[in-house]
Amino acid sequence: MLNTLITSALSVSLLLTPVNGFVSPVAGQTAQIAERKVVLASELMDLGNRYPVVSVSEGFKNNILISLNYLTFQDDVLELKPGEIFAFHKKGILPEFKESKIVSQESDFTTNDGYKVVAGLGGNGVCHLASLIYKTAVKAGLEAIAPTNHNFASISGIEKEFGVSISTRNSPERQNLYIKNNFDFPVEMKFGLNGEILKIEILKVSQFIY
Repeated sequence: MLNTLITSALSVSLLLTPVNGFVSPVAGQTAQIAERKVVLASELMDLGNRYPVVSVSEGFKNNILISLNYLTFQDDVLELKPGEIFAFHKKGILPEFKESKIVSQESDFTTNDGYKVVAGLGGNGVCHLASLIYKTAVKAGLEAIAPTNHNFASISGIEKEFGVSISTRNSPERQNLYIKNNFDFPVEMKFGLNGEILKIEILKVSQFIY
């Protein structure tokens, strides 16, 4: 199971004295700055059940994991500060987001980046990951926009309204996923794999002194 509360302490030379019911730091004693993470939403996806044809399902799974590696840079976590935009790819960005800080990944879902060809299409299956992220972001209360729905084919475990079409070749700015951190605190997308089950959590990140 993924932890929903992760605390990292930093020593500071402070003396804590109460002011109006709060704790105010004054030089002289060691205090701790800790980080609290609270789950806003979480979702699961069975990577072993992506499609009825086993070879296609396995190809989808491989491409999902390759894309996830590009997204999180092997750290399993992607952070969005207030006002930042997550885009599933950077090959095409809607005009309203071009002036914003974009958090994304560099791959274009082709075999040049290690993706597999599945049913004649390189990178086929990454729409499943985008759809899982979209669904979780909506449930977390983030501002999420998916201009093109994946209504041309069902995605196992994903309701039709959360299906996202992804492409870096045809109208890439519209075949993309955008998530804005509209909160006044940082959020993290944290990914974990337990056997064939992929889990995503969206976490509220806050700091406090104790």
